[in-house]
Amino acid sequence: MQPSTFDEVLGLEEQFYNDGFHQGYADGISAGRIEGRTFGLEKGFEKYVESGKLYGKSLVWANRIVGKQPSVDPSTEHDLQSRPHEKLSLPQLPNNQRLSKHLQTLHAVSEAASLSTENTEEAVSDFDDRLKRGQAKAKLVERIVGESKGHIGGVGL
Repeated sequence: MQPSTFDEVLGLEEQFYNDGFHQGYADGISAGRIEGRTFGLEKGFEKYVESGKLYGKSLVWANRIVGKQPSVDPSTEHDLQSRPHEKLSLPQLPNNQRLSKHLQTLHAVSEAASLSTENTEEAVSDFDDRLKRGQAKAKLVERIVGESKGHIGGVGL
């Protein structure tokens, strides 16, 4: 018998191990990219939704400040008077300098047009920082106007 025959048989285990390792490594890279992209999209969407909620809250609060109410279109006013059960009015907020300043900041940090959607370390860090600042401002405004999270004017949402 030739010694090279036994060497080939004894080397099969190492060859199969190396082949399996390289194939698993390549599959892991592919699966990792797909999973990472999916995870990134999910988290990005969640953050953007939260930012949108903050932006919406800032608009609602700003429009509730006394003296800053938009004018009502006469045709719309007539429709609302003919259907009084559909009219929803939220309590007005005092025209207070501190509240206005917090609302302006909340509006600025949550405005979608100025938020970067780039996938760079700096852009993600800026987005996260603005989101945290917006959440803090929303809590301050909630305390100033006397509303808890999810409750507007004593009505649970």
